[in-house]
Amino acid sequence: MDETLEMEERLRESACIGDLDNVKRFVESNGVNVNSKNSINGWTALHWAAKRNHVAVVRYLLSCGADKNIKNKENDIPGQLTSNSDILALLDCQDKDFKKTELPITPGYLANPPFPYITDQNQRMMEYQQSLPMVNRLSAAPLDECELVLKARVANSDEKDFIEIEMDRKNLKFDVLLNLMCRELGVERKLVYKIRKMPNTIVRKDKDVKRLCDFQELELVLTNKAVSASSRVYGISDGMKTEHILY
Repeated sequence: MDETLEMEERLRESACIGDLDNVKRFVESNGVNVNSKNSINGWTALHWAAKRNHVAVVRYLLSCGADKNIKNKENDIPGQLTSNSDILALLDCQDKDFKKTELPITPGYLANPPFPYITDQNQRMMEYQQSLPMVNRLSAAPLDECELVLKARVANSDEKDFIEIEMDRKNLKFDVLLNLMCRELGVERKLVYKIRKMPNTIVRKDKDVKRLCDFQELELVLTNKAVSASSRVYGISDGMKTEHILY
């Protein structure tokens, strides 16, 4: 399955079982389209959250731009799939609009629900580690609740591998991140143009840092004035692409 389609399906799965943390992770960290539809039944994450009466998930999806008037293959909007008064209010629907809907298919995450329920912390941790690339999964220990583990490297350098760095979760600030990356990678702060969250997002402020998840890949992009990136093997490649900087 295409990676984008797989991520969209996992977003709908998380919405269906009410896992708000994973819903946020897919939307904020992975940029999954909240209005993506299942190719078979046309259901979106909002359809699932409404159908399963997950008020918090419905509220969050709406705040992220979920379309409350989007229709599935049966021409049902999310508000027609619930009788929950709080959700009906969020979706601007009336209880009389409720339509009991039989699912055209039974997804695996309903046919084989997690046990215990998804809010169990150990279950969440296991599913998260299983979602990591195999190279990380083999060495992944239980994540430290006090530290955020990030992967860092210098952009356009001869060294393509990342190193792992740790941030105190109580001090997730942009300046702290920048200083940490400079220290760990041996780069002078004045040579840094920007921090890139892979593959194509600029980290600019404290809120951006607070949205980072464990094992997020980051790059230090250097200014045109940088001749040497570090005292380690992070030398600038002869074939590097020039970062054009506008002042």
